[in-house]
Amino acid sequence: MKRLYEAAEALAGLKTQAEIARALNQSQQTVNNWEARGISKAGLVKAQSALGCSATWLETGTPPMAIAPRLVAQASDAALPAAIDNPFIDDAKGIRIGDEPHTIPIRRVKLKLHAGVTGFETEPDMEDGGVLHLPRAVIEAQNLVPHHLLAIRVSGQSMEPMMFEDDVVVVNTADKNPISREIYALNFDGEALIKQLIKRNNEWFLHSMNPDFGPINVRSGQCSIVGRVVYQPGRILTGRL
Repeated sequence: MKRLYEAAEALAGLKTQAEIARALNQSQQTVNNWEARGISKAGLVKAQSALGCSATWLETGTPPMAIAPRLVAQASDAALPAAIDNPFIDDAKGIRIGDEPHTIPIRRVKLKLHAGVTGFETEPDMEDGGVLHLPRAVIEAQNLVPHHLLAIRVSGQSMEPMMFEDDVVVVNTADKNPISREIYALNFDGEALIKQLIKRNNEWFLHSMNPDFGPINVRSGQCSIVGRVVYQPGRILTGRL
């Protein structure tokens, strides 16, 4: 259990039992039980997924502590379709995966949503080992807290050419304050959406980058914010749209 606290602080900046319990989506009592009896096999898997630490290291102390980062090749912006005018991409801050060797693992998850419910549940997305290795510079530049971040996959074509289906984005679940022109993960009638929020004439709309998809007035359904989209591998998104 000592190793769990060591990994939580080293890899995600978590220091307390309560912070670790939230990051692992466990009750504080469960973590307390691990301290008394030893961490369970299921707990090892959850810790590896949530923190990016090696389950083997947690159980036996055999190094390394962290799962080895996977370097991701970044496509050139020039590969995006030129036929669609997209001012958002050219103005983005470029940060290439691999340029910054110091990374922090962020959980890759699938959102489990229900219509009319503002909270949300997650289940692990185990592609690439269940984590996205986020450059530490990105976290520091935006003053982000790692255990508030989730990496989720984009579905559908409504955000093309900015985001394509199965692209991965990082969501800050601690930031639910709506700001016009920023991009958010949303629960709209129980469906997980990635959309730009735009305020016009005191009305909020869900805006798509793909002109084939029209705006949606948030009052037309039950809508809640899961968190602001802060990063897409290769670029910081906040404050640039």
